[in-house]
Amino acid sequence: MSKYDMCEALYALPGGVVVKRRKPIAVPALLLAAGVVILVINSQIEASAEMMNLKSALVLFGAVAAVVGVVMLALRLTGSAGAPYHAADGCYLQCKELKFNKEKSAQLRDLVNRGDFTTLRSLPEDGVSAVTVVMYSSPRSGFCAAQVFEYFELELRAVSELKVTDK
Repeated sequence: MSKYDMCEALYALPGGVVVKRRKPIAVPALLLAAGVVILVINSQIEASAEMMNLKSALVLFGAVAAVVGVVMLALRLTGSAGAPYHAADGCYLQCKELKFNKEKSAQLRDLVNRGDFTTLRSLPEDGVSAVTVVMYSSPRSGFCAAQVFEYFELELRAVSELKVTDK
């Protein structure tokens, strides 16, 4: 199982605890609207020599905001990607990747298998992604799912089972 299949395993949990849901389109729509408003404001400013720098900056920021908003909006509306959503809590799960040295692999597997996620979060990270713990947790409840991955021959492979707790 790759770390991308971890979401599919979460969606398959009994009782529909975690469902696949699209992210809201409010932020891209607001970004697009802000870009358009900036461009409209630019068109209302008179073109004098002392305002040319301001007009250029407004065109640049307005166009960038509008283009980024359009691209994000198109991706959210047409893309098949979704994010894990905890149905009972009514919120998206937060994903966190913890990266450690290879020497800590056994300790990390043990912590995940026991479901001791508080100790796992308190461990200092090494910044080396030889062993990666991927955690999905709800910000509103004690729901947490984690799995340990390790690099073998330039490929990230799961070295533990997916552990789900709902404390």
